[in-house]
Amino acid sequence: MKLLAFVTVLMLSSAVADEDPDAVYSLGPLSQQTDGVPRGRLTKHVWESTIFAGTTREYQVYIPAQYDGTQPACLMVFQDGHAYASPTGQLRVPVVFDNLIHSGELPVTICVFVNPGHKGSEQPKNRWRASNRSFEYDTLSDQYARFIQRELMPHVIEQFALNISDDPADRAICGASSGGICAFTVAWEHPEWFGKVLSHIGSYTNIRGGHVYPALIRKTEPKPIRVYLQDGSNDLDNEHGNWWLSNLQMDKALAFMNYDYLFVAGQGTHSQKHGGAILPDSLRWLWRDHVTGKTDKAAATVDPENVYEALHVSHTGGDYTDERFDYRLMSPSSITEGKKYPLILFLHGAGERGSDNKRQLTHFPVLMAQPQYRERYPCFVLTPQCRTGRKWVEVDWSAARTHKSPPSPGDQMQVALQILKQTLNDYPIDPDRVYLTGLSMGGYGSWDLGCRHPELFAAVAPICGGADNDAVAALKNMPVWVAHGSADRVVPTERSRLAVAALKQAGGNPVYVELPGVGHNSWTPSYTDNDGLIPWMFRQTRK
Repeated sequence: MKLLAFVTVLMLSSAVADEDPDAVYSLGPLSQQTDGVPRGRLTKHVWESTIFAGTTREYQVYIPAQYDGTQPACLMVFQDGHAYASPTGQLRVPVVFDNLIHSGELPVTICVFVNPGHKGSEQPKNRWRASNRSFEYDTLSDQYARFIQRELMPHVIEQFALNISDDPADRAICGASSGGICAFTVAWEHPEWFGKVLSHIGSYTNIRGGHVYPALIRKTEPKPIRVYLQDGSNDLDNEHGNWWLSNLQMDKALAFMNYDYLFVAGQGTHSQKHGGAILPDSLRWLWRDHVTGKTDKAAATVDPENVYEALHVSHTGGDYTDERFDYRLMSPSSITEGKKYPLILFLHGAGERGSDNKRQLTHFPVLMAQPQYRERYPCFVLTPQCRTGRKWVEVDWSAARTHKSPPSPGDQMQVALQILKQTLNDYPIDPDRVYLTGLSMGGYGSWDLGCRHPELFAAVAPICGGADNDAVAALKNMPVWVAHGSADRVVPTERSRLAVAALKQAGGNPVYVELPGVGHNSWTPSYTDNDGLIPWMFRQTRK
């Protein structure tokens, strides 16, 4: 996606404005501490590096008040951390995160603020003058990325017992000046570690060869990273190069290669005032696909029967001959010609069985029918209905640890599969963004169908279900999100724990969310978490 934005600035004629191009930039209300907003915890530490031998550095860790460890948090790492973490500085990152996480505009995110290394018995009084800063930040290699990923972060995760996502889409890195090019280099070298970059007044100049990036970008297969660049027209111009022109070259190169990026240009100097003024907007842009936004509970609820079209197929198989099976399909509120949309196959629980073609429109289908979700996630939602007395997968639900799936799917799952394939054929659906989720009986069904046909799905999300643990290896390359309440007395929590363990043993990397004190209705917190399962699902693409 090629995006270019120029910040409109006031043309001030006063002498102060002429002398200081940054005078037009000021911090907004989201950069101020607000009464009633829970504040995260910020702690300071010192680290002695082995990758950068002989250096020590300060680092700070921010843990938001909303973090409870039940699901993986996002991560954002800031270079020159002292400047970004300061509650009275030009950026005030912890304050901004406090406000935006509270408002539901940012996901729950752990922030790590890292200073550059220094060779000396004490840290320099001017933290910008750390002796190893230019070597670490301006060098075009993966050494600094390895320091963050393999040395510092494992220590931070262990020190605070943190549950942090290792999905690069959930991890961002940021810096200013040499820290800006450093952030870009980390993601450029290892996009499998960091998928988002925020660069303020980045030094894409010839300090240690960074001026080559625009050419490298143009001649290299695009990397799966999202980039936000900020710079001002009055930035530095010296023997290393012109910062403004270098950032313009980065802008053009990223546009030429169709990166998901945004360049915000201003009139500022080599300072962080502009970056601080627009920090809330830049963070919202970077994390725009991670949150649903807080649900307006006062809003009128849309009746799903008015949104989901009633359809049917004729099925022959097992006990059925030309039997009519009804189902429901919700389409995007508007469809653009030539565009393809995601599809979610939802498998309901035992209480919604029947042949009325209505009972299955509960829980997840109701949520997705609401305007907030239809606008945020235009997609198709497919909801077949299992007949009374039947199951999505015909196994003994009383099995405490695992079950053995039948060699072929039962008739109810065969119907669901027939409906899915017909829908994929008849509607403008993106085959790389087909998702499968279900709850309770549908959780069993999601495990089963996903294992039988992993080629059909971009992600699978079984809620409070059970799996054939010997079959889950089929999902080892699939994004999988599993949720279960710790107090579930209908389907034992152990069923999900053991299935997840088996999947990890097979080489998979599932997200497992065990909700403390929650009973069998774990689907409610799972589907309504504004930065949880649903935003995660829509970020997945079939590989």
